[in-house]
Amino acid sequence: MIPILSICIPTYNRLEILRKTIESIYKDLREVSLDEFEVIISDNSAKSTAQSLVEEFSYNNLYYYATNCEGFMNSFYALSYGHGLFLKLNNNYTMFRAGTLHQLIEQLKCLKTDKIQVIYTNGLKQSRKVQSFFSFDQYIAGLSYLSSWSAGYGMWKEDFDRIKDKVTLDKYFPQTSLLLTQYYKKKFIIDDRIFFDDQHVPKKGGYDIFKVFSIDFVKLIKKAYNDGTISKGTLQKVKSDLLYKYLSSRYFKTVIAHLDNFEHHNIKKTILTFYTYPQYLLMLFFSIISPFMALYRKLINLIYNKFKG
Repeated sequence: MIPILSICIPTYNRLEILRKTIESIYKDLREVSLDEFEVIISDNSAKSTAQSLVEEFSYNNLYYYATNCEGFMNSFYALSYGHGLFLKLNNNYTMFRAGTLHQLIEQLKCLKTDKIQVIYTNGLKQSRKVQSFFSFDQYIAGLSYLSSWSAGYGMWKEDFDRIKDKVTLDKYFPQTSLLLTQYYKKKFIIDDRIFFDDQHVPKKGGYDIFKVFSIDFVKLIKKAYNDGTISKGTLQKVKSDLLYKYLSSRYFKTVIAHLDNFEHHNIKKTILTFYTYPQYLLMLFFSIISPFMALYRKLINLIYNKFKG
């Protein structure tokens, strides 16, 4: 029996964090059969540290692969190991909420005939709704910079197998590279319901996050525009949202508050590659007020959850 869902987890160390994620997936099986899903662990650590966890849990639908690849390319390999009809990426620190597994599987059963492209934004769009789009351009505009978010990404194995040997993968955003090949589809979905909880990972870092997003990611989106699969308006929207909503917040966390270990060499020069100097200054302003905006969003979420409950 082919499972409907492959939960594909690229990992590098973080053993205890990964253990909690696996536990969250398997602890809610009341409405789900083990035949309906599988969990794939793709481990690119030098010592194959996660293999012991797979032996510890010993489920027959939990698979381990030692992968020899660099950094974020592990996301691509994790997807490639999946056998299910739908391949969903999942960060090693992203836990499933109670009932999530059942909801995803039931949704995918409804979408499998037409292979509708779906990405899970986990409330980051603040709508908590399932939204349909009937053009790729509108879909990318709706996703904006969240098309870079690996934990929400997924695609049908049939689509993955069709393009996996043809697509040129960006080494930082293989999932976005894959997504940008799906422009031919007739229907797309952004599911903004809250399904997951991220564990705290102290002092994340290891690469220049400003260069990766303001240059590498923008290059990907610009290529889609140059290829004619998205409009100029969508390109500009993604760039604007990326700078003022994401990079401004990251500037506060990384440069001002020192909450992580991301590299940040010559941020001004990096951002001016694809943005103007006034845009850079406006980003600095938004970085200052970003904590207050985050507090406001948390307050709205608390109110929403209270009334929903």
